[in-house]
This record gives sequence, structure tokens and C-alpha cells, in this order.
Amino acid sequence: MKKAGIISLLLLTFFTFGKIEAVASQAAGALASEKKPSAAEIEKYVRARIDLGESMTDFFRKRGGPPRFGGEEGPSMEEMRRLEEEINAHVAKVLAKHDLTIEAYQERSPEVFAEKEGVNRFLEAHPDLKKRYEAIPPSPPRGR
Repeated sequence: MKKAGIISLLLLTFFTFGKIEAVASQAAGALASEKKPSAAEIEKYVRARIDLGESMTDFFRKRGGPPRFGGEEGPSMEEMRRLEEEINAHVAKVLAKHDLTIEAYQERSPEVFAEKEGVNRFLEAHPDLKKRYEAIPPSPPRGR
């Protein structure tokens, strides 16, 4: 049961912080057939990623951090399900500000963030956003 709880938390955290690089690098071969993101789409997704990273950091800070594992003091599967529901509701609310759904973000973000030149060009043109983007905790396991 503890192993399942750890796996659930890792999956939640992996989603929460985007898993952008891991998925993007795995899908690199398939990207040639995908529609290249426009500058406006890159801006939308970068801003959404920044808002997600910052809001999830605040979310866990207000909760006193993510659930702790170890020993006999770990969250139950029910607590993990409630946390997953809370996170999904929070993420949906943040993404809605960018006219995105969780499903749309998960589906398209790997292709958008794989367009590294476009992302870097946008961030270089917006130093304030670049600073915020770079301050977001890295996505497990490989980072941004």
C-alpha cells in the first residue's frame, strides 16, 4: 500500500510540474508530423507553465508541503485520492485562465515545449517571465 501511495504521489508530482521535457524528448521522432506551434501558442503555454509552477509551489506551501512518506506515517490511499482531486481542481482552475483544459495542456504541451528555439526566443524577449520560468522547480525525473 505504501508503494502504491509513493507511485501515486510521484505521478501527481510528475503531472503537476509538467513532465514537459521527458515527454518531449520521447516524442521527438513523432514531432516531425505534428503541427509546429505558433508564437502565440508558445506564449500561451509558457505563461500557463509559469502560472502552474508558481501556483503549485504555493499550493504545497500552504498545505505544509507534499505528503511525507516513511515509517508508518504515510498518507492513506484515500488521502492520496483526495489530494489528487484537489490538485486536479487547482490545475484546471489555473489552466482555465489560459483557455486550456488539463487534457489539452497534456496533449499539446510536449510539442510546444519541444520547440526550444521558439520558447527561448519568447523568454529572451520577456526577461521578467524568463526569470519566473527559471525559478519554477524542475520536473521530475529529468528537469526542464
